[in-house]
Amino acid sequence: MTVSLKVKSSHIFVSQSVETEAGIVIYIVPEYATKTTGIRYVIALDNSPSMKGEKYDIALESMNSLLSQIPQGNEMVVITFSNHPKIIYRGNPTERVDIDKEFGSTTRFYEMIQKVIEISKDGMPTKVILLTDGKPTDKRNVKDYEKLSIPPNLQFINIGIGRDYNEVILKNLADRTAGFFYHVEDISQLPSLFRSGEDEEIVAKNLRVEVPETYNSLNYKKPIRIPILQNLATIYGTLIIPASNEDYNVTFLVTYQDPVDSKEKTLSSTLIFKRGDREKIHTTVNSDVLAEIRYYRLLKEYSETLEHGKDATKVIDKLKSIAEETRNPLIIEETKKLTGDSKNDLSEITKKMRS
Repeated sequence: MTVSLKVKSSHIFVSQSVETEAGIVIYIVPEYATKTTGIRYVIALDNSPSMKGEKYDIALESMNSLLSQIPQGNEMVVITFSNHPKIIYRGNPTERVDIDKEFGSTTRFYEMIQKVIEISKDGMPTKVILLTDGKPTDKRNVKDYEKLSIPPNLQFINIGIGRDYNEVILKNLADRTAGFFYHVEDISQLPSLFRSGEDEEIVAKNLRVEVPETYNSLNYKKPIRIPILQNLATIYGTLIIPASNEDYNVTFLVTYQDPVDSKEKTLSSTLIFKRGDREKIHTTVNSDVLAEIRYYRLLKEYSETLEHGKDATKVIDKLKSIAEETRNPLIIEETKKLTGDSKNDLSEITKKMRS
């Protein structure tokens, strides 16, 4: 087994007379990493007119720097998109792909996403590194992207440059695929962001987490799918436990493809909640778990507030207060990076949700 499964609960005892909401944290822990093979890397570059000049030059060099590091045994696809998506290269890893500096007149972003989905329908774990600086000109409404049927083996790493792209669409695609969204003002950051897409070693492919129906995941979209796992994955959520005189048992399952032998493996963890009176429930609650659950619940609320274009001042103030309650230095410091700016904060939120 290249990963292990651990599940932690805020509650040991639950009520007999009313339903109980317990905080549940699921840890998928790397145990053994192996060289990356059997992964498809798709690099999608916006070549609309606004990308002309130094911006595009740095993007191309950043892309080639990443390509030179992808080991054999994987697949590489390079796409440009403006008027229509165009596959520039598809095949085995190569150290460099030269792209003519041709620019279209539109940004057919939705059409490009459809092309990527079509490429990834064979089930091969696929990581898309997507770079754009403009709003879509074909489908502008985020609801159109929410309706897309995205294969469970597909993951988006989205990079938005400047101030004129649609951050809500980029975040939605990242959230639905256990990916990331990065906001970039300074184009000198591009080389390091592209390098972050490199997977020298992995611990699991096409990982699935099966949770009870009443489990509400706060930082991963349900159904929970992680196409490519390199590091620890922590899933925060809540579980509703119905009132009863009987103990309550609940099982969490993880299924994944082992990158060492390519076999499908399954892990399980069962929690048993005992029934107790109010005092016993209160005195045995794990307050640290509850504080983290409150934080991630509010972080999700803050994200949704920004995505809907509403005033988030009160939410962010409360979020910073709850961050202090967690007593977690990392959470406290990362919360300080939130500024109230939609692009910056939605980017920071996706990184925090997946960290």
